[in-house]
Amino acid sequence: MGRLHLFLLLVLVAALALISSVETFLPHQTMMSNMTGGGFGEMTFFWPMVLTVSTTVAIVAVAYVIAFPAIRYATPGQEETGPIPSKIPNAIDVVMRVSKPDERAVLEVLKQSTGVCLQKDIVYQTRFSKVKIHRIIARLAERGVIVVKKSGKTNEISVSGWLREQSRRETSALAETA
Repeated sequence: MGRLHLFLLLVLVAALALISSVETFLPHQTMMSNMTGGGFGEMTFFWPMVLTVSTTVAIVAVAYVIAFPAIRYATPGQEETGPIPSKIPNAIDVVMRVSKPDERAVLEVLKQSTGVCLQKDIVYQTRFSKVKIHRIIARLAERGVIVVKKSGKTNEISVSGWLREQSRRETSALAETA
């Protein structure tokens, strides 16, 4: 979700919270209904209650979106497409150097497992929490460093096609020079 969409959603939640608190800020309405003999009818509190419930639902939805970012899943054949950078020495090491330390740990597990690993195995080997691994994988998939595919109840994580191709070129070039 883009920052603009998130900002507009937060503005909407704030507006709903303001509207739902009208009954609190305007107590003269309930006093007037008491003076005219209306009493505390059920309809007096109906709309503030509806607005309060809807505001709560909206806040929970925003918290969920912030806490659990969406992972961009690969479509069949996606890892084969994309630009292949030329003349990058040891591409996976370059990507690891510019990554955060927790992302580096996930990439190291992928590098040790020849580029393909299950998400639950990454959780086990790095000893990070499942939520932290989910967030790291979401960031790396968004940048195109890894490809995520559903595999039963877990995800299969693999190094992106352009990184894999670059690594193959480097190993073949090293083999020819040796």
